[in-house]
Amino acid sequence: MVFHANTAHIFMLNTLKIWDEKGIDSYHAAPVQTWPEAKKLNHYYTRLKDKNGSNYYISHPPLAFIANFALLKFFGFPLNQSSLQWILIFIFLIEAVLLGWIIKQISQQKNLRYLHLTILAALAFYLLNPVNLYAHSQHNFSEIWGQFFLITTLAAWTLYLQSDRIFIVRLLLFLSAALLAATDWMGLTMMAALFIIYFKQFKKPHIRFGLIMVATAVIITSAAVFMQYVSIGGLHALYKALGIRYLERSGFFGSQYTDMGYDVLNSETWLMLIKQVHNILSGPGYIVVAMAIICFVFARKKCGPVDLTIQKVALLTALLFFIAVLSASSIHYIYTARFTPFIALAGAALFAKILEVFKKPGFVIGIFIFLMHLAAFWSTGIFHKSIPEPDTKQAQLNAAAVIIKQNKIDAIPLTSDFVESDIIYLSYKSERNLVWIK
Repeated sequence: MVFHANTAHIFMLNTLKIWDEKGIDSYHAAPVQTWPEAKKLNHYYTRLKDKNGSNYYISHPPLAFIANFALLKFFGFPLNQSSLQWILIFIFLIEAVLLGWIIKQISQQKNLRYLHLTILAALAFYLLNPVNLYAHSQHNFSEIWGQFFLITTLAAWTLYLQSDRIFIVRLLLFLSAALLAATDWMGLTMMAALFIIYFKQFKKPHIRFGLIMVATAVIITSAAVFMQYVSIGGLHALYKALGIRYLERSGFFGSQYTDMGYDVLNSETWLMLIKQVHNILSGPGYIVVAMAIICFVFARKKCGPVDLTIQKVALLTALLFFIAVLSASSIHYIYTARFTPFIALAGAALFAKILEVFKKPGFVIGIFIFLMHLAAFWSTGIFHKSIPEPDTKQAQLNAAAVIIKQNKIDAIPLTSDFVESDIIYLSYKSERNLVWIK
């Protein structure tokens, strides 16, 4: 059973169940949120409506919804919370393997034992990150699918730079960048990050063609998503809906337009951002910081055996997105997960450098294993605290949803006992399009 405050899975399950009942083609293959048998033109938060009064969640491109729907239908899995979680675990493991593969490709370590240890370090940094543990068990939504395609695109870019099988690697790079853009607006920031980092190498034909390939994939896919959403309610309605969402999430246009008032001029916003930095580094992240300090102090001028360019792409992609939606970044824990590929890749590179510098692998590995055990306890402790458990309110909302559904209620009173996630959950459980009575 989905937890009543897990709005991401509720939004996802709403769309999947409505598509399953009425067909995905009946709703522009877009994330619909209004139940077809309930009152039309009724919704607690109007985003983008079509001519039939259906309301759509268009804060992200739609591929995460489509991918989940396709996987569940193909394998015959039920449309429920458990199925979403199994998909999360599966992509989590693929992500870790791809990060290990990237390290293998960009490492110049000649000692195979050192190389294998470096790959294992990357896996440990990624798999034991507390926000990843939470994200890949409780948040099957656009952000995590976007993170998945970010990693596949980093892997495709690595392969493109190193392989001479031109057609295949170009195709893989184009497809991966397109899938990222079809899933998350982070496709735009990855395109920007690649151009910034490789700007000085743009005259090199191979680099230039790769950058153009990524840009073409992102622009064409973004344009396709834009036209898909325009087909729902027209250009003006989409411009208004996306504009309002960006005002709410950016923090650059005053507190009255932002999520919970966290704009760039609010000191609390920056305190929240500092807390988010702590969230990013919790668990293995602080070990990476410690290794960076050690390398700076003892081996500042010694080049490491792992190239850092891919790490820069991973960092800048996440950072540009984080800044672009600063208000949302300050309050949404899940947004910190975007930095975990960088932490894993950077941590592996620093670990490889320490192995090379100190020439005492047994000593270094022993300390590393000890610290990773501490990080694992810390991360799993954070993870267990973040996992929701059924509570009294869940039972109360379930009982209320039965009454709402039986009596075909379309509005509920707004009282101090309710928060926004409650009406989202009640709408999902009762399959009614509820609004507040103020």
